[in-house]
Amino acid sequence: MSTPIAHDADGIVGVGGGAALDVAKAVGLMATHEGRLFDYEDELPGARPVEDRIPHLVALPTTAGTGSEVGRSAVIADDATHIKKIIFSPHLLAVAVYADPELTVGLPAPITAATGLDALTHNIEAYLAKDYHPICDGIALEGLRLGAANLHRAVANPTDLEARGGMLMSSMMGAIAFQKGLGLVHSTAHALGTAADLHHGLANGVMIDHALATTSRRCPSGSRRWRAPSVSTMPHRPASCAGSPSSRRRSASRPGWRARTSPPSGSSCWPSSPKPTPATSTTRPVTVDDFRLIFDKAFSA
Repeated sequence: MSTPIAHDADGIVGVGGGAALDVAKAVGLMATHEGRLFDYEDELPGARPVEDRIPHLVALPTTAGTGSEVGRSAVIADDATHIKKIIFSPHLLAVAVYADPELTVGLPAPITAATGLDALTHNIEAYLAKDYHPICDGIALEGLRLGAANLHRAVANPTDLEARGGMLMSSMMGAIAFQKGLGLVHSTAHALGTAADLHHGLANGVMIDHALATTSRRCPSGSRRWRAPSVSTMPHRPASCAGSPSSRRRSASRPGWRARTSPPSGSSCWPSSPKPTPATSTTRPVTVDDFRLIFDKAFSA
C-alpha cells in the first residue's frame, strides 16, 4: 500500500480484472489517507470518511464482468474471514478508462464465461431492482442485449473483437446500472463465494436460475408499454412484464439458458407517457427458509 509514496508516484495504472482494479483503488486510497484500509469500510460504525481524491487512476480492464473500471467502490476480501468488504466513495472513480477488447482476447474460455455471467447478472438484477430509476433501467436493458448477443461468441471465438468489445460494454453498463441495486442472485453468490471460495461470476451462474425463480418481480404500471426482446439466454424474455407473475417465475427458472446466446431483436420498452408513474412493488422480505430452499435446489439439481 505504501508503494506510490515510496516511489513519489503521482498516478496509478490499474491493469487486470475486477480484483486487480479494486486493488489499484485501494492502493490509491491508502496513498492519500491514514490508518488501515478497512477503517474506511462502507457502513462500518465509526468508519473513517474518504475525504480526498486518490492519485490519478487509469483503468485498463482485461476481463468483462465486474465493471470495476467505472465503479465507485473497491471490493476487498478480508484475509482472516474471507468476507468481502466494500470501500465506497466517488473519489475512487478512475479518471480515464481504456476498454480495449484486444486486452481480453487471451482470457481463457471458462473465465470469459464466468465473468460474462457476472456482467449479465448485474444487468438483470439492476433492471429488476424494485426502486424507480428509468435511466438505470434503460442502461441495464441495453447492457443485457449486448451481453446476450456476444457472450457465446466471445467464449467460442476468443479473437472475435466485436464480441469482446460488446462484452466490455455490457460489463460497464451493468456496473453503472446496478447503482440502482442488485438482488437475491448476488446475495446468494456472495455467500457462496465466502463459504466455498468460488469465483464470483461462476457463483452467479450457479445460483441465478434458482434465485430468480424465488424473486418476486415488480411490474411497471399501465402507463408504460413493453415489448420483450427475443433473448435465448438469461431467464427467458428477461425484459418482459407481460403475463402473470407466475408465468414470469416459470420463465425465469427454465433450464439451459446458459447454454447459448442469440442476439435479441427489437427494443425492449419505452414510455407511452411523458410522465410515467413509478413501478409498483410486489416484493417481500426474503427469509432464512427462502435462502435454504434456494441453496438446496441449486445443489440438488
